[in-house]
Amino acid sequence: MYLNFDFSSVKKQKIDFNQINRILEKAGKNITSARKILKTDQEGCFTVAYESMLKTTLALMLSHGYRPRIQLGHHITLVSFSKYILKEKFFAITSTYDKMRQKRNRLIYDDAFVSITEANKALEVAEKYFQIVEEKIKQENPQQKLWKP
Repeated sequence: MYLNFDFSSVKKQKIDFNQINRILEKAGKNITSARKILKTDQEGCFTVAYESMLKTTLALMLSHGYRPRIQLGHHITLVSFSKYILKEKFFAITSTYDKMRQKRNRLIYDDAFVSITEANKALEVAEKYFQIVEEKIKQENPQQKLWKP
């Protein structure tokens, strides 16, 4: 669990809901794309589902007035931020997100394989995560209209 967060890995940024909406739209499109390739390209589905989670987390981070610094390890920064903001209530999904990050690294730098079951689970987690984060942003900013997939 992340009860603390290393804010030296992020920088302040003005909150811009137009930007947040554009990023959520991209994340939603990633989910749609992942769904379309699930049966034909499991590794692609997994990777695109994970990318949607990165974008969704970026939207969450931007809604708090931060963005990750461009540096080695920015994916772990995004995962850690999601754990910090979403707290214990969503520990299971943020832990799965972290495992997906590790698996994605093995896919790129090692000889890992993604089964249809793993790809399907990644897609389900990405969809659920998107809904959780979207709801969190709405709760914290009720005056804002967010992009809907």
